[in-house]
Amino acid sequence: MTAAHCAPALDRLAELGLELPDLSAPLYAYVPTRRHGDLLFISGQISRCADGTILAGIVGETANLDDAVKAARVSALNLLARVHDAVGLENVDHIVKLNGYVASTSTFTQQPTVIDGASQLLVDVLGERGRHARTALAAPVLPANALVEIEVTVAVKPPAS
Repeated sequence: MTAAHCAPALDRLAELGLELPDLSAPLYAYVPTRRHGDLLFISGQISRCADGTILAGIVGETANLDDAVKAARVSALNLLARVHDAVGLENVDHIVKLNGYVASTSTFTQQPTVIDGASQLLVDVLGERGRHARTALAAPVLPANALVEIEVTVAVKPPAS
Protein backbone atom coordinates (compact mmCIF):
# COMPACT_ATOMS: atom_id res chain seq x y z
CA MET A 1 0.00 0.00 0.00
CA THR A 2 1.39 3.39 -0.95
CA ALA A 3 1.65 6.33 1.40
CA ALA A 4 -1.02 8.09 -0.67
CA HIS A 5 -3.48 5.32 0.14
CA CYS A 6 -2.76 5.72 3.85
CA ALA A 7 -3.71 9.40 3.86
CA PRO A 8 -7.08 10.28 5.38
CA ALA A 9 -9.87 10.27 2.83
CA LEU A 10 -10.59 14.01 2.98
CA ASP A 11 -6.90 14.75 2.40
CA ARG A 12 -6.92 12.35 -0.57
CA LEU A 13 -9.94 14.16 -2.03
CA ALA A 14 -8.09 17.47 -1.79
CA GLU A 15 -4.95 15.94 -3.35
CA LEU A 16 -7.12 14.74 -6.24
CA GLY A 17 -8.61 18.23 -6.65
CA LEU A 18 -12.06 17.00 -5.62
CA GLU A 19 -14.63 18.25 -3.13
CA LEU A 20 -17.61 16.52 -1.64
CA PRO A 21 -20.81 18.12 -2.97
CA ASP A 22 -23.49 19.64 -0.79
CA LEU A 23 -26.30 17.20 -0.06
CA SER A 24 -29.91 17.74 -1.01
CA ALA A 25 -32.89 16.21 0.73
CA PRO A 26 -34.61 13.27 -0.97
CA LEU A 27 -37.58 14.24 -3.12
CA TYR A 28 -39.56 11.11 -2.31
CA ALA A 29 -40.52 8.88 0.66
CA TYR A 30 -37.15 7.29 1.45
CA VAL A 31 -34.03 8.04 3.43
CA PRO A 32 -30.66 8.55 1.72
CA THR A 33 -28.86 6.31 4.22
CA ARG A 34 -29.84 3.56 6.63
CA ARG A 35 -27.52 2.02 9.19
CA HIS A 36 -28.09 -1.48 10.51
CA GLY A 37 -25.43 -2.65 12.95
CA ASP A 38 -22.05 -2.23 11.28
CA LEU A 39 -23.56 -1.88 7.80
CA LEU A 40 -24.51 1.40 6.15
CA PHE A 41 -26.75 1.26 3.08
CA ILE A 42 -26.61 4.25 0.74
CA SER A 43 -29.59 4.88 -1.54
CA GLY A 44 -28.89 5.27 -5.25
CA GLN A 45 -26.97 8.39 -6.20
CA ILE A 46 -27.33 9.73 -9.72
CA SER A 47 -24.83 11.69 -11.79
CA ARG A 48 -25.85 15.09 -10.40
CA CYS A 49 -22.99 17.59 -10.40
CA ALA A 50 -22.28 19.93 -7.50
CA ASP A 51 -23.90 22.80 -9.43
CA GLY A 52 -27.14 20.79 -9.73
CA THR A 53 -26.81 19.86 -13.38
CA ILE A 54 -27.30 16.22 -14.24
CA LEU A 55 -25.01 14.34 -16.59
CA ALA A 56 -27.84 12.93 -18.63
CA GLY A 57 -28.61 10.83 -21.67
CA ILE A 58 -28.25 7.29 -22.93
CA VAL A 59 -24.86 5.80 -23.74
CA GLY A 60 -24.75 4.71 -27.38
CA GLU A 61 -27.40 7.24 -28.31
CA THR A 62 -26.89 10.73 -26.84
CA ALA A 63 -23.75 10.09 -24.76
CA ASN A 64 -20.47 8.26 -25.24
CA LEU A 65 -18.27 6.06 -23.05
CA ASP A 66 -16.19 8.98 -21.75
CA ASP A 67 -19.35 10.89 -20.77
CA ALA A 68 -20.60 7.85 -18.87
CA VAL A 69 -17.31 7.25 -17.01
CA LYS A 70 -17.35 10.91 -15.92
CA ALA A 71 -20.96 10.44 -14.76
CA ALA A 72 -19.93 7.39 -12.72
CA ARG A 73 -17.23 9.43 -10.99
CA VAL A 74 -19.73 12.20 -10.20
CA SER A 75 -22.12 9.59 -8.75
CA ALA A 76 -19.27 8.20 -6.62
CA LEU A 77 -18.54 11.68 -5.21
CA ASN A 78 -22.20 11.95 -4.25
CA LEU A 79 -21.97 8.56 -2.54
CA LEU A 80 -18.88 9.62 -0.60
CA ALA A 81 -20.71 12.78 0.53
CA ARG A 82 -23.60 10.65 1.81
CA VAL A 83 -21.23 8.31 3.63
CA HIS A 84 -19.34 11.23 5.15
CA ASP A 85 -22.57 12.85 6.30
CA ALA A 86 -23.83 9.61 7.86
CA VAL A 87 -20.72 8.27 9.63
CA GLY A 88 -17.63 10.18 8.48
CA LEU A 89 -15.26 8.82 5.86
CA GLU A 90 -12.74 8.05 8.59
CA ASN A 91 -15.19 5.48 9.99
CA VAL A 92 -15.42 3.44 6.80
CA ASP A 93 -13.96 0.00 7.42
CA HIS A 94 -14.51 -0.94 3.76
CA ILE A 95 -16.94 -0.70 0.89
CA VAL A 96 -18.69 -4.08 0.75
CA LYS A 97 -20.73 -3.92 -2.47
CA LEU A 98 -21.42 -1.43 -5.23
CA ASN A 99 -24.35 -1.78 -7.63
CA GLY A 100 -24.11 0.39 -10.73
CA TYR A 101 -26.68 1.14 -13.40
CA VAL A 102 -25.87 2.71 -16.76
CA ALA A 103 -28.54 4.21 -19.02
CA SER A 104 -27.55 2.62 -22.33
CA THR A 105 -28.81 1.24 -25.59
CA SER A 106 -29.36 -2.48 -26.03
CA THR A 107 -26.18 -2.73 -28.11
CA PHE A 108 -23.88 -1.01 -25.58
CA THR A 109 -22.05 -3.64 -23.51
CA GLN A 110 -19.35 -1.69 -21.67
CA GLN A 111 -21.27 -1.11 -18.43
CA PRO A 112 -18.36 -2.57 -16.37
CA THR A 113 -15.99 -0.01 -17.92
CA VAL A 114 -18.40 2.80 -17.03
CA ILE A 115 -18.92 1.68 -13.44
CA ASP A 116 -15.17 1.22 -13.05
CA GLY A 117 -15.01 5.02 -13.05
CA ALA A 118 -16.85 4.93 -9.72
CA SER A 119 -14.90 1.94 -8.42
CA GLN A 120 -11.55 3.55 -9.20
CA LEU A 121 -12.56 6.81 -7.51
CA LEU A 122 -13.50 4.91 -4.33
CA VAL A 123 -10.10 3.20 -4.34
CA ASP A 124 -8.31 6.49 -5.10
CA VAL A 125 -9.97 8.12 -2.09
CA LEU A 126 -10.24 5.24 0.40
CA GLY A 127 -7.32 3.05 -0.65
CA GLU A 128 -7.83 -0.66 -0.04
CA ARG A 129 -10.92 0.18 2.05
CA GLY A 130 -12.54 1.27 -1.22
CA ARG A 131 -12.19 -2.12 -2.98
CA HIS A 132 -15.54 -3.88 -3.26
CA ALA A 133 -17.67 -6.52 -4.89
CA ARG A 134 -19.64 -5.04 -7.78
CA THR A 135 -22.51 -5.40 -10.21
CA ALA A 136 -22.73 -3.27 -13.38
CA LEU A 137 -26.03 -3.37 -15.25
CA ALA A 138 -27.68 -1.67 -18.19
CA ALA A 139 -30.90 0.30 -17.74
CA PRO A 140 -33.11 1.68 -20.50
CA VAL A 141 -33.56 4.94 -18.55
CA LEU A 142 -32.67 6.24 -15.08
CA PRO A 143 -34.30 8.85 -12.82
CA ALA A 144 -33.99 12.43 -14.12
CA ASN A 145 -32.54 10.96 -17.33
CA ALA A 146 -29.22 10.48 -15.48
CA LEU A 147 -26.47 8.55 -17.24
CA VAL A 148 -25.47 6.62 -14.10
CA GLU A 149 -26.89 5.63 -10.73
CA ILE A 150 -24.90 3.79 -8.08
CA GLU A 151 -25.59 2.47 -4.60
CA VAL A 152 -23.28 0.95 -2.00
CA THR A 153 -23.21 -1.04 1.18
CA VAL A 154 -20.50 0.08 3.58
CA ALA A 155 -19.00 -1.73 6.57
CA VAL A 156 -18.55 0.81 9.35
CA LYS A 157 -15.79 0.58 11.94
CA PRO A 158 -17.02 -0.39 15.40
CA PRO A 159 -17.00 2.39 17.96
CA ALA A 160 -13.73 2.75 19.88
CA SER A 161 -14.01 1.28 23.35
